[in-house]
Amino acid sequence: MKVCIIEDEKLLADWIAKKLTKDGYNVDVYYNASDFMNSFSQSADLYVLDIWLPDSSWYEIIDFLREWKKVNSPIIISSWYSDVENKIHWLNIWADDYIVKPFLPEELVARIKALIRRSYSWETTNILKYKNYTFDTTNKIIRKWKEQVKLSKKEMDIVEYFMFNKLKLIKKATLISSVWWEHDWLWVSDNTINVTISRVRKKLWDNFNLVTIVWEWYMLRGQ
Repeated sequence: MKVCIIEDEKLLADWIAKKLTKDGYNVDVYYNASDFMNSFSQSADLYVLDIWLPDSSWYEIIDFLREWKKVNSPIIISSWYSDVENKIHWLNIWADDYIVKPFLPEELVARIKALIRRSYSWETTNILKYKNYTFDTTNKIIRKWKEQVKLSKKEMDIVEYFMFNKLKLIKKATLISSVWWEHDWLWVSDNTINVTISRVRKKLWDNFNLVTIVWEWYMLRGQ
């Protein structure tokens, strides 16, 4: 597994890299945004990004990864901002975790390992099963019994996400950041979400029990 650290506090970045390397991870460290973007050759399995770098903003780097390089690997944001509103803001804009400075390096390392474990257990599960549906995550094919069901890409993303997270309460903001991650969450309207989910229900509804709970939460019920 490869971890990329973009952090201008050199001692902190080097300590984290040393610890991860000792634990068997392949680590790239960059102390500014320019060096990172200029040397980018292949995506990492996870990124740790300080949102305040001397030569660039957090948005430029995330836009570079998500829009230009089409990277969907997890991103952990580190920041001095500790208020809840800022945390929610960063997590809704394509980040997967948020850690407040100052923090113990051991805590960040633990979060990196946990996030990689969660993210790539999904990707290494080739076949997801739910009732009489199977989802081939490698070839992006969903079948009801043995018959393939035709879905759009976003419909497919929603089905895959909920099959992996069945029986879990999913908040609307979490669904947006996971399925519509290429857009700013402010630009994903309720109508967009409702229409897409409605199409999924129409195509799979008889046994695909995806329910809305108090408008802001969703759950795929049943096994």
